[in-house]
Amino acid sequence: MDSNIRFYSDNAAEFSDQYDSLTFEQVHGDWIHLLDNLPQGTGVLDIGAGSGRDARALAGHGFKVTAVEPAAALRTLARQKSPGIHWVDDRLPDLEKIDTTYALVLVSAVWMHLNLYGQIESLKRVSQLLAPHGYLILTLRHGAFHDQRSGHDLSEKHIIESAGQLGLHLALSAEKTDQLERPDVRWQTLVFKKND
Repeated sequence: MDSNIRFYSDNAAEFSDQYDSLTFEQVHGDWIHLLDNLPQGTGVLDIGAGSGRDARALAGHGFKVTAVEPAAALRTLARQKSPGIHWVDDRLPDLEKIDTTYALVLVSAVWMHLNLYGQIESLKRVSQLLAPHGYLILTLRHGAFHDQRSGHDLSEKHIIESAGQLGLHLALSAEKTDQLERPDVRWQTLVFKKND
């Protein structure tokens, strides 16, 4: 994963522009209605926050946002555009600098960079960071990379089973084509709710 983080940092301006070319609503419209279930001021965590697009949108909905981004240059650009958001240099699966619980954890376009062990360990860690009845949002990218990034195959069945063993039950599953119109890329959203 370190080589992926370096690639995102080395190409931070390009990725920031690409991510910001889409709105939060375009990318996350499948589950955005769940925000109505959370009181304003609630803490939410955006892991792999990239350009800060989603963190800014969540803050705009009245939430207290912590944004985790390990790519230094990308985090620097995002921080400049994102006042009022707490930015943290950390990464999955450990998230060593995060020590509170959140009503919602968003992990968008990150999971494919984790190998199977990393996925399992990340689910364990994220489940610890979710408050009772909290939501975990996973946005999964399916499709090959055509640059220096690397990814891993993702199994919906394995993710759902692993999450279930941690007290996270599937609340929503949705698929969509790529908003950037890449023909060999598709997206899947899995929303889990934590038991009490």
